[in-house]
Amino acid sequence: MSRKITVLVIGAGNRGKNYSSYALCYPDRMKVVGVADPRELVRQKLQDAHQIPVENVFNDWIAAAEREKFADAVIIATPDRLHKAPAVAFAQKRYHILLEKPMAVTAEDCIEVVRACESNHVILAVCHVLRYHPVTQKIKVMCS
Repeated sequence: MSRKITVLVIGAGNRGKNYSSYALCYPDRMKVVGVADPRELVRQKLQDAHQIPVENVFNDWIAAAEREKFADAVIIATPDRLHKAPAVAFAQKRYHILLEKPMAVTAEDCIEVVRACESNHVILAVCHVLRYHPVTQKIKVMCS
């Protein structure tokens, strides 16, 4: 079996909590080793759920990005307007990235994220969690 992937979660709200719950269901595959969120309550809940050491708990993504790389990947689940900057910063640190949609709020910012990932040879995956939801599929059929 392959080794466990370590993950840093940026944004501990609903999306960050949902994505990180995979580690609780499959602890042999993934471990959450860090969290960054300005909201103390949600940050603390994620820290407690995953037993994250205090040195890997941050009030903002910038503080986490300033550290030496300590995880394989980062889950970026911040508000939409706050996707580009952390994505570029963590790509430059060579973290693989799971990025909540939208990738960024402008086409230019999307291009910058992709270029940062390509130039640093990291995987970028953008979440489209409702792509296969029955309602989405019905709309697609109606528009076709």
